[in-house]
Amino acid sequence: MYGRKVKRSAICPMLILVAGLGIAKPACAVNGTFLTGNGTRADGMGGAAVAFPQDTTAAADNPAGMAYVGNQFDVYAGLIVASFKSTFGSPDNKFFSSENIPIGGGGINFALSPRWTFGVSVYGVGLGDNYHAPVAPGLGNAGASLVQLNAAPTVTYRILPNLSVGASLILGIQQFRANGLFTVSPDGSLAAMPSHGTRYAGGIGGAVGILWKPSPFFSVGASYYSRMAFGKMPGYESDLLAATGKSLDGPPSYRVGIAIHPIAPMTVAVDYLRIQWGSTPPFNDSSTFNWHNQNVVRVGLAYDVNHALTLRTGFSLASSTIDSDHTAVNFYTAGITTKVMTAGFTYAIDKNNQVSMSYEHELPRTITGTGPSTGNNLHLNFQMVTLGLTHTF
Repeated sequence: MYGRKVKRSAICPMLILVAGLGIAKPACAVNGTFLTGNGTRADGMGGAAVAFPQDTTAAADNPAGMAYVGNQFDVYAGLIVASFKSTFGSPDNKFFSSENIPIGGGGINFALSPRWTFGVSVYGVGLGDNYHAPVAPGLGNAGASLVQLNAAPTVTYRILPNLSVGASLILGIQQFRANGLFTVSPDGSLAAMPSHGTRYAGGIGGAVGILWKPSPFFSVGASYYSRMAFGKMPGYESDLLAATGKSLDGPPSYRVGIAIHPIAPMTVAVDYLRIQWGSTPPFNDSSTFNWHNQNVVRVGLAYDVNHALTLRTGFSLASSTIDSDHTAVNFYTAGITTKVMTAGFTYAIDKNNQVSMSYEHELPRTITGTGPSTGNNLHLNFQMVTLGLTHTF
């Protein structure tokens, strides 16, 4: 048996916002390279936010939502507790990991006039593992990570008091590293691939959205996020990414949502997301990830107990990006869970300051490799808690 205990550093959407600067840290992907929700409040509602913006991370789900945020600054920090188990080549070749991973986020928004707003949401995506051990004798220690930090300057315009449109320019920077990877030689043996260390690339994309509130009891929103086009990744463009466009682009996505207020203190929000992994290299290539297009449903409930306290709960269901025939090529991508339960609250300290908290539990999931991936199994346990502060001005 060839077993190893490993330390994992899985990378996914996150940032720490300090004095207006976002700093990416290790985290763990859920929906492909994305977390369930953006911001403490949305996360407490299963991520539902397309038609129910609550803070300045709204542009990550619907740029038009920033029209209803007002003059506001948000910052949050949290902790992911994740354990990952995998096997490679054989059920006896086991890898283990347990990590406590800090995360965070935030944004700022200004109401320039009754019709116009301008704000910036900063958020990240990514994935990866750092095993500190080879997957087979003779190879280097296996590890790979992708960190992508996005800044989304966003402008909104109210066509009518209850109808807004918004647009975001999304500017991104990527950090990528891979080592201990391999290819299969003609004789069936594993041949080591070169590592080019940590490299960087810049990218650009955009998003547009609309949010309509036809009555005080109902709102509907929709948004479209373009493919994030990144430059060639230096070094890796000539081998690892040579057959998949030489870059690591982000997928386009479509999002629609509704929010219903059946009684004055209660809000029920529902989102549907379609993430186009299947049309975005290298995620759609069988030699790298072979991810499928993903359908995500997010449902959340918020209840205002009184003027100071709001309680939240929610869940998210998603189709799998990974099938059992391709667990081997997804050895480094731990974000395999598809069912999420969340809860949270907000408490108003005074008229200008609020504190929020959310808790997220991913139902553990195992993917047992089949066909060409027989013996390559993936398993993930995932929990997350976040604490956020909001200041209005």
